[in-house]
This record gives sequence, structure tokens and C-alpha cells, in this order.
Amino acid sequence: MRKKIYIATLLLTATTAFSQVIVGSSVNPSPNSMLSVVNKEDNAAGSKGMMIPTVNNETELPLYDASQPDHFQNDSSMQGMILYRKDIKRVVVYDGEKWKPTFYESGGRTTRVSMNPLTPESEFPSVTCVLIGCGEKDVPFGTYDSLQDGDQLGILDPQGTVNTNFNNFTFKESGFYKVLISLKVKTSGIHVSPPTISFRALKNGNVLARNDVPLNEAILITAGANRVGTMEFLSMFDKGDQLKVQISGGVSILTVADAYKIVPTDGTFISIEKL
Repeated sequence: MRKKIYIATLLLTATTAFSQVIVGSSVNPSPNSMLSVVNKEDNAAGSKGMMIPTVNNETELPLYDASQPDHFQNDSSMQGMILYRKDIKRVVVYDGEKWKPTFYESGGRTTRVSMNPLTPESEFPSVTCVLIGCGEKDVPFGTYDSLQDGDQLGILDPQGTVNTNFNNFTFKESGFYKVLISLKVKTSGIHVSPPTISFRALKNGNVLARNDVPLNEAILITAGANRVGTMEFLSMFDKGDQLKVQISGGVSILTVADAYKIVPTDGTFISIEKL
């Protein structure tokens, strides 16, 4: 009996060593597969899947090291390893340097919103710069353009008082998003250096992305530049993260007195797409 067991074990080892491993079927679904897990049922009651190892959060992933800039040590021998993170509800893959979340298949949905076109000019989001000092102002968005605006992601927050506690968007799903911000800018005042306005995207109160947009190249002129500036970036957002848009004076700006206003036209909007 023992002899038969040894022979069977030897044959099984030889089979798995020199051919593909197939689980759940005797038919190989692909000659290029080293391991195939086959679901033979086509119904909800009988279908079976494969569960991969899970972790609760980032700190439980292999090679986690809080002292590293990206929180992970490098190990090229682990490239391609996958695990499932329960906190963000997605598979993550290690690329040899860090763990990266995979994309959801439910991507392609977009929230596109604009400014209220009926906003009086006295209430336009604006900042004033005197010499090298500039303020900052939140830019509120909503669904005002019946042809283009829409909130497919369901992330637009109800409009409230625009103050230090204001946030325009709260994300409902973790994932990667592409954000495009377009603002029509109007200036007034006297420039000592070329006028520059800073677009800023704040995530949970911290600057996530920034773009200093030059408005013209003339110096020592009376202002009046009007143009559309844009900023586009990709970012990972977790469920519950908040986002808002701000304007401020550019870092290198030097003015006698200058004011920047965001004008609610068709050139002023934000588009957020889930990838």
C-alpha cells in the first residue's frame, strides 16, 4: 500500500513539475497558463472563485517601512506579487519599489460642475496682492450648466458658506481619479512683474496639486489680462477624502496692487473622472 502511495505521489510531482497545474477541471483552458483555476458551474449557487491573501491596511503589506519616503523598501524579486487590501477594497500589486492599487472596472464616470453664472461680480472669488503679499480664496462649484454639468460620481457636496471649513467634494469610492480644473481669470491693478495666479487643489485641507499660471508677459502695465488657465493631475483618493479648489497669488509675483477674480463663464469648471 505504501509503495502505491509513493508511486502516486511521484507521478503527481512529475505532472506538476513538467506541465500546467489545473484546479477544478481535467481540461486545460490555455496552453500558456502555468496555473488555471476553473469554475465549472454557470450559476450563482454552484460557482466557485479563488481567494487571494488579504491584509487589513497598508501597514500589514510586506516590506512596509514608515521611515521610507513611499513607506516601502525595494525588492525586485517580489515584482508582481498581489494582495487584497480590505480598507480600500481593492487588489494591490508590488512593482519592486512600492505597492500600487489596481484600477476598478467601474471607471469612466465623471463629475463635471461649474460656477453659478448669476454670481454678481462683487461676489466673484478674488484675491488681492499688495507688494509680495497675497490672500487665498476658495472657488465653489455646482451644477448650473444643464447641458454639460453632472455628478455621476455623487461626490458634490451641498453648497454652504465658503469659509475655512468649506469643502466642495467628498469621495464615495477609493480609487484613482483624473482632475481637470479650468478657470477664467480677470485681473486689475498695476503689475511690477508679470501677473501670475496660483491654482491649488486641496485634499483634506492640504495642498495636493498646484499650478502657477502666467497671465501675460508685460510688466509695469495697467492690468486687464483675461485668460483661461488650466491644471490637470492624477491622484489616489480614499473613501471620505475631501477636495476643494483655491486661488492665490503666484510665488514669484511682485505687484504694486493687483487683484485676481474668477469669472463664472463656460471656461470655468472642474471635471473629476474615476479611472
